[in-house]
Order: sequence, then C-alpha cells, then structure tokens
Amino acid sequence: MRRARLSAALATLTLAAALATTGTATAAPSGADTPTAAPLCSRGYVCVQPVNGFVTAIPEGSRHDFDPPVAIVSVVNSTSIPYCVIGSQNTGISPGRVFEPTSVYTLRSLIPSPGGICPAAEG
Repeated sequence: MRRARLSAALATLTLAAALATTGTATAAPSGADTPTAAPLCSRGYVCVQPVNGFVTAIPEGSRHDFDPPVAIVSVVNSTSIPYCVIGSQNTGISPGRVFEPTSVYTLRSLIPSPGGICPAAEG
C-alpha cells in the first residue's frame, strides 16, 4: 500500500515536471495593477512571460525570434549561459536571473551569449 502511494506521488511529480517544460502557463490577469510574478521556469530553459498570453520556454543554447515582437512582463534564465534580451532596449540576463522591465518592453529576440556580451543596439 505504501509503495503504491509513493509510486503515485512520483508519477504526479513527473507529470508536473513534464508539463512545466512544455511551455504551459497562465495568462496575465487583465487590468492588473502590478506585473505578474515571474513564471516558474524549468532548469535548462529561458522562459518569457508576455503581458497577454502563455509562457514561451526556449531550450538552453537556442535562439528565439518573436515575430511579431511581444510586450513582456518577465524573462527567466534557468540555463547555465547568459542570454541577450533584444528589444526596446538591449540587455543581458545572467544564468539564474530574472529580467522584469519596469516599463513597457517589447521583445524581438533572445540570443544565447556564452561570452556574456550583448549588442548595445540591434543591427
């Protein structure tokens, strides 16, 4: 009996982890006065939370272009390499860090940056 409950608990945790890596998330509440908290992001991914929509989970080492660009609430870097956040203003995001812009931010691309250097302007 105890072994069955343990197996069921492990299966539930495995399913939850699998769902977390598929890019599922909740939408930002409409009319919220404060930004939505940064999404949970599985290890090995960079996760982007748009103002309205679902989290996009980008595998470590991958580039992702947003066409059309998206307004974002946050970017979470759960990888082991730095990334460049290319958009309204270009910035870098170190491994384990969260980027939460304080004003409207439009994201065009996420680019891995093993050297940690990002362009000052897109071009």
